[in-house]
Amino acid sequence: MPSLAPYVGMEFRNSDEAWSFWISYGAQKGFEVRKRYTNRSKSDSKVTSCRFVCANEGHRRQDKRDHLTKRRRAETRTGCQVHMSLKMDRKKGNFEVSELVLEHNHIVYLPETLHLMVSQNKISDLPAFEIETANDVGVEPKSAHELASRQVGGSLNLSDTLQDHKNYLPTKRQRVMAYGQAGSMLKYFQDKIAENPSFQYALQMDHEEQIANIFWVDAKMIMDYAHFGDVVSFDTTFGTDKESQLFGVFVGFNHFRETVVFGAALMYDETYESFKWLFETFLKAHNGQQPKTIYTDQDYAMEKAVAEVFVEAWHGLCTFHIMQNAIKHLCEEKNEDSNMLSDFSACMFEYVDMAEFEHKFNIIRKKVSKQTWLDGIYKLKEKWAECYMKDVFTLGMRRTQSNESLTNDLKIHFKSDFDIIEFFIHFERVVQGKRDNELNSEFDSRRNLPKICMRRPPPILVQTSKLYTPIIFEAFQGEYEKSLAACTKALEGNNEYLVGDFTFKEEYKVTGDPSKQTVVCSCGQFDRTGILCAHALKVLDLMNIKLLPPQYVLKRWTWEAWIETVQDNQGRNMAENTMDAMLRYKFMSRKFLNLAHRAANFPECTVLVDSTLDILRKQIEDKVNGCTSADPCTVRANDLFTGELVFW
Repeated sequence: MPSLAPYVGMEFRNSDEAWSFWISYGAQKGFEVRKRYTNRSKSDSKVTSCRFVCANEGHRRQDKRDHLTKRRRAETRTGCQVHMSLKMDRKKGNFEVSELVLEHNHIVYLPETLHLMVSQNKISDLPAFEIETANDVGVEPKSAHELASRQVGGSLNLSDTLQDHKNYLPTKRQRVMAYGQAGSMLKYFQDKIAENPSFQYALQMDHEEQIANIFWVDAKMIMDYAHFGDVVSFDTTFGTDKESQLFGVFVGFNHFRETVVFGAALMYDETYESFKWLFETFLKAHNGQQPKTIYTDQDYAMEKAVAEVFVEAWHGLCTFHIMQNAIKHLCEEKNEDSNMLSDFSACMFEYVDMAEFEHKFNIIRKKVSKQTWLDGIYKLKEKWAECYMKDVFTLGMRRTQSNESLTNDLKIHFKSDFDIIEFFIHFERVVQGKRDNELNSEFDSRRNLPKICMRRPPPILVQTSKLYTPIIFEAFQGEYEKSLAACTKALEGNNEYLVGDFTFKEEYKVTGDPSKQTVVCSCGQFDRTGILCAHALKVLDLMNIKLLPPQYVLKRWTWEAWIETVQDNQGRNMAENTMDAMLRYKFMSRKFLNLAHRAANFPECTVLVDSTLDILRKQIEDKVNGCTSADPCTVRANDLFTGELVFW
């Protein structure tokens, strides 16, 4: 055996540093490593000595059951003597190599199989981050591992195998849930508050001091509600898990008529007390701002709680769920008339005259033998029939379709065995998808100018094309086009007209005031949707008012809907999100990948990058170790983007 004297006496700052060295040495030479023993001081529990060995050291103990085993496990121990022993120098406080043997009695592994060695395929922070990110967006482990392999030029360059990838997720789930459902949930909420102090959550306890209901809202939800919380829809039709825990979500429309989320809840029951607590908590999180209108499912306990808490809001019923119940009850009837569902739908959406509604509804009643459900829904007609909602501010929302869209998205990639943290992350992903759609709409609306259909557009269309978002301008332009074809009859009063089409089968009374630039139409469309109707636009033109008066420009439909500082219920000016680790990771990854792609074609550049990264790695470690909770290492998002742009 060759002399090992030159290696004896190597020093390490601590045993962890020595172990990292031994792992790296094993990777370089092609053998598995493990710890043989670690001795600690009885007085202070500090490590005093340790030995690291080749994984083939020693021999497996003989199992008495071997003679009963048809297929024995392969032998992996060869009695290899390779090891490194260390002792602590009390004076210096470091560890010295006291004994070293480097000659193996077995064949070592090929460099190409390095990634298959157990001691070398530890999943470090970066691969773990990528595995978790892929899992969060619903990418299967096999696809995620294949993508990671291609990014680094093949599986040989990965530090983990596909099986490691698959094993990591259950292990991570166990770590996350180490404190149990309740403890893990509280930690999740506290982490969110650390990211953004405006994040809020509330828990309702039952008589046994167990968590009964949960409500949470992030900063973006609070900001969205401040801008778009005039019409709210609440739904609890989605169950989260095999325990049938109910998921409730508050949603609305933004200025692009896209779904925005105002808050979410997990509920263990649907009692009046639970709904009352939830609605009160919702309002408290949103600074007590009452909506003008709220839609819910047909539920007595919910209806009672809405009346108690949302005292300034009109309460409507979701027409989608009413129609589902209509299908259930009306289709049970053995009736030759197959138009009952369409007749009932017409009662909900088409008849604007109350007398006509009553007549048509009575016809349906006569066709039905069991009228229990019809009688019950008729008593609530003011909450769902079009003719009783002429003066209700709805923005055109007649159902909880925003919830239905969100619920459908939640069902994608959702698994019934999700624990509560996985559900939270899944919900985050769905909400972020909605927010991404909003950003796409913002981008497209600035890139694509609104299309004005007229060759010589009137001033009012030029004006509103600059005020409204594209989808709202399109609706306004449609009303203006209708106004051009409308006919008028002057009445005896000043600036009073009947406005309708050329047949005047449908006509509406419109009263204007040129001095105040006001106009009121009996159709009530502006009061319902915030968009002036064709009848009112016709009379404005007759009064020579060529621009839309400011009182008829609803800010929530304009580009400036977001331009307002919002404070949370603690009086803090709100920011949507501080720059979190994922955003910083994306920023750095893009730069590193561009650098690696550029340098990989030139060996000298590759060496330069490698040596520079080694220096940078040490600087980063020193910086991270120097960061304490009292003096955290923080960075603002804008600070990362103030440097010179470099294009490769």
